[in-house]
Amino acid sequence: MPHVRAAILLFLCVGACASTPPPEPRHSTSIGSTYSLASPDVPRRHGETGVAMATDVDAALVVRPDAMMMEVGIHAEDASVSRALARTQAAATDLVTRLQQVTSGASTLTMCGTRVQAVSGTVSKVVAPAGARTDAFEVTLEGRIEIALAPELDYWKRSALVLAVAELADSLEAAQTATKSGGKDGVTLSHMRVIVKDPESYRGKLTELWVQRSRVFAAAAQAHEAPLYLLDCAPPGDIVQKERSLEEITLSLSVSCRLGSVKAAAGH
Repeated sequence: MPHVRAAILLFLCVGACASTPPPEPRHSTSIGSTYSLASPDVPRRHGETGVAMATDVDAALVVRPDAMMMEVGIHAEDASVSRALARTQAAATDLVTRLQQVTSGASTLTMCGTRVQAVSGTVSKVVAPAGARTDAFEVTLEGRIEIALAPELDYWKRSALVLAVAELADSLEAAQTATKSGGKDGVTLSHMRVIVKDPESYRGKLTELWVQRSRVFAAAAQAHEAPLYLLDCAPPGDIVQKERSLEEITLSLSVSCRLGSVKAAAGH
């Protein structure tokens, strides 16, 4: 297909960050890069935006999140792939402006994925010149929004920020529904969540907590004639963070070690 060859030349995609999963493919040829994102720990209803509270999450350390993240999809369909790309670029520029307004300059938009799909026989007459073929290209740009959460922002100010971003997402969705191209052009925001940007900065504290707990266990379990000692440890794993609420992130560090008595080890 000539459209497919043209798209290959125009879009060489390299994944630079996670994004939302691509929509279910239609009966057409898809070209470009795809991205996967793990499902949030807290299930959300369709159309819901925000950060919920999880009551069943436990971890060694609870800290305040310092960033809010969202996924971005910018879509455009046109008989000309270059025009579709130009419209998505203009929409990205407008989104940056609106984000800066609602977050008081605390947000950044990083574009990191491009997908182009050749669509046959579905483009509306609005985007196709009179008498032209009805084949078209659907261009989707993928990225992420990062909003810094300053330490001085209390719960109420963070909640106000969530509501402002949710209102922006709702207005973008309404604008997409109202487009003449049948809702195919527009911007979607999804998967709002809070994170700790640098969980590795807590590795020392997590390790210290593990050592303290191990010492307490050894002191309670050891016999006088066979005291417990740390025999060996595997290298610690990655720090796992889970969203607990707008104000809390739980951090866990997997450490695998053996405690035993020197006398028992020598006898074995």
